[in-house]
Amino acid sequence: MADISSLGIGSGVLTADVIDQLKEADESVIIKPIENKIELNKQKQDAEELLTSLMKSFKVSASALSYDTIFDNKTVDITGNSEVTVDAGATVESFSLETVTLAKKDITSFGALGDKDTTPVASGAGTLTIGSYVIDYDETMTLEDLAQAITDTAGATISASILQTGNGSYNLIVSSKSTGASEALVITDDSGLLDPALLNPYDAITNPNGYQKVQVAADAEFKYNGITVVRPTNDIDDLILGVNITLKEEGDISNVEIGQDTSNIVDELQLFVDSYNTLMQNLSDMTLKDEESGAEGVFNSSSFVKSISRDLTRAITSLSGGDSLLNYGLDLDRYGTLTLDKTILETKLKDDPDAVKMFFTGGIDTDGNNTTGIFESIDDKLNSYTGYGNLLNSFQAELETESNSLNDSYLRARKSLDARYDIMTQRFIAYDAMISKLNSQFSSLQMMIDADNNNN
Repeated sequence: MADISSLGIGSGVLTADVIDQLKEADESVIIKPIENKIELNKQKQDAEELLTSLMKSFKVSASALSYDTIFDNKTVDITGNSEVTVDAGATVESFSLETVTLAKKDITSFGALGDKDTTPVASGAGTLTIGSYVIDYDETMTLEDLAQAITDTAGATISASILQTGNGSYNLIVSSKSTGASEALVITDDSGLLDPALLNPYDAITNPNGYQKVQVAADAEFKYNGITVVRPTNDIDDLILGVNITLKEEGDISNVEIGQDTSNIVDELQLFVDSYNTLMQNLSDMTLKDEESGAEGVFNSSSFVKSISRDLTRAITSLSGGDSLLNYGLDLDRYGTLTLDKTILETKLKDDPDAVKMFFTGGIDTDGNNTTGIFESIDDKLNSYTGYGNLLNSFQAELETESNSLNDSYLRARKSLDARYDIMTQRFIAYDAMISKLNSQFSSLQMMIDADNNNN
């Protein structure tokens, strides 16, 4: 109003400052309370967003503990040289392995020739049979050519290579690619035209580089808990569901202990405890009302928010099948802080992991009844708050509706107040002009009176 520079000239009273002061007084009574409510609503919406985020984080922890897959991880302790790994969900507890013989490939070394790439290996065209494969050869082929012919024909299951065993001494090595007695290779020169040196039998004295069966194909034989088992490979995954065994050494005795991997469960429960405490501390701050200091939380008057902590505490401390989380290492002190004694939980898991699993995640009990796990119940309770269209979602919608209503009220009040003072300003201008005119008339009258007095 101060830009109306002429206002007050006539009266000296009805000035723009007077209008500003009057308007400021009305704003403090009409506008300021609405602005305070708008600011409080904004704080509530920010607090609700934080609350929802904390509730969702807490639900993630509860959900992780409600799935039985968290109990699938196992530990494997082995004394011996065999290797054992366990897939998730395997239930075998312990067993012994005694390796009698390892599975072997079939390996044959042909007799040595003086070179590998110049001297022909045959005196004419013929065939060589290796296992079920027939390999053609002729008088132009070298040792390298013969190895390549074997690879071209039988490379899917047979390996052929040349090994230099000495100065001017080259041996063709033929082996099966897989282990097992069924992989044994019978080798015959059908045409009898190969260089005799290739098939001349080994003799330690007279022919140390002669033809010999270096290794005979064989099955693995081992004892599982004293029971003899035969397999064509040293890698066994079909003996026990979810257990993978690799035999390493003949004569080895390995004792295998398979147990529950408790570390993941303990870590998840600690996350659950930490999430709960963080959520509860924020709920306490939001609903605080300290009579002594006068401090108030943004939701100190909200019965809904105040009820959340009570509701969740009941869910955590409730009985499920006559049992309670307080028997698994959890403890709630008088200040509402949740703690976890990991030793108690680990002992429970060691003594009876199936019972812990049933209590946590539910399932079919020994009587054939379908039971609900404690963390299934907690997860359902949290879902009633965080799920789409549920309690927190409705609470958020209420705050948004309140915000829209307050903003509408603010705009209406501001518009009404501005209109009132626009009218008041115009009236002050009119009143000021009237007072100015009366002052002018009074001044002229005063001058006439003063002149008449001087004449007398």
